[in-house]
Amino acid sequence: MPKKINKILFLAVVILFIFINFTSVPAKSIFENYTIKNSQNKDLDLNLFNLKIRALMKFAHIKSLSACVIKNNTMVWSKGYGFSNRLLLQTPTIDTNYMIGSISKVITATALMQLYENDSYNFELDDNVSKYLPFDFKNPNFKRVNITFRMLLAHQSSLHDHDSMKATRFLFSKNNFSYLKELLFPDGENYLEDCWAEYPPGAEANYSNFAFILLGYLIERISGQTYEDYCQEHIFKPLQMKDTSFVINNINRFNLAVPYVYLPGIYIRIPRSDYMFYDPCGGLYTTIEDISHLFIAHLNDGIYKDVHIMNESTIELMHTIQYPESSPYMGNARFGLGWMIIVDKNDEPYIMGHAGDLICYHARMFSDMEGNSSVIYFYNSGAYPIFRYMMYDAHTKILNLLFEKAEDL
Repeated sequence: MPKKINKILFLAVVILFIFINFTSVPAKSIFENYTIKNSQNKDLDLNLFNLKIRALMKFAHIKSLSACVIKNNTMVWSKGYGFSNRLLLQTPTIDTNYMIGSISKVITATALMQLYENDSYNFELDDNVSKYLPFDFKNPNFKRVNITFRMLLAHQSSLHDHDSMKATRFLFSKNNFSYLKELLFPDGENYLEDCWAEYPPGAEANYSNFAFILLGYLIERISGQTYEDYCQEHIFKPLQMKDTSFVINNINRFNLAVPYVYLPGIYIRIPRSDYMFYDPCGGLYTTIEDISHLFIAHLNDGIYKDVHIMNESTIELMHTIQYPESSPYMGNARFGLGWMIIVDKNDEPYIMGHAGDLICYHARMFSDMEGNSSVIYFYNSGAYPIFRYMMYDAHTKILNLLFEKAEDL
């Protein structure tokens, strides 16, 4: 292919990379048709299972996939497919590093809830967060209604920034979290009016990345540590998450899955980067092995091996729908505290966890409601915007296959 055409293709992808809102926003289609199927054949043929996974990868233009199944608080199965680095022909493993998008919100919620249960900090979930900030944080349309920690954690704060494409220009910003004031208030130089709903805080669920950026800022204000330092000291190190960080320079790049964008007939490598300002809502780099430690702690009353990161009552609260009177978001998603709970047509919860989607990285971490069977998978390519529907259809099918696999183990 002529060099000129290659350059044009590369520029086209870079433009997509900047202007598509690829912070972790769950599209409607990822919430449709999730089912946990009981396998009719308990001796599911491994070759057939692998063939189905590879066929879905081919269909959705997925270059590599790393997956695992957790049962009885133990990883009982894992496998890597494809190439995490096409040039080096690296097959992914549970130690291959991916950016996991909105699953980062589970980290942010865990950190905030650790502070909440620590009597030294003495705050309540229904406190006005403005008490802990250097500015009065209110929806400009409802200046008399307080915004609380609970509202932010449960996507009930009346922020709905995922509708705003304008916010993507701040994706790699080196501004600190206090810069939110410039984005979310009318007197700010970069005010984003459409990030605020025309209904009051607490009235409706609406997924918000900015809510979790603000929670990252609150963690810093309350703890006196940087967001990264707090997470390293109180979550990653205790849980032996040795290859996990919000800072790309802390990651072994040889083990980092290369981000690819698929255009018709070609995969184009995209530069890796830090999300910085967006870290608390979507910027975590981690591995299947590492994130499984956090997931097991959440499924096991706050305990991983002999490490106790949180009280059982706090874990239970995080996994409980906080605003049952609100309509399900996008049809069948409800929210605990930093936790996504998918409900059936009768509004009964049946899986819980979180999803994460970026332009070149995708992740899923879900369990049945009893925590008996849990699955995690990451992959490293995107096909925005042309083949997006293929990816989300593949997500549903891959998730179901992994839950079927869990039933057979």
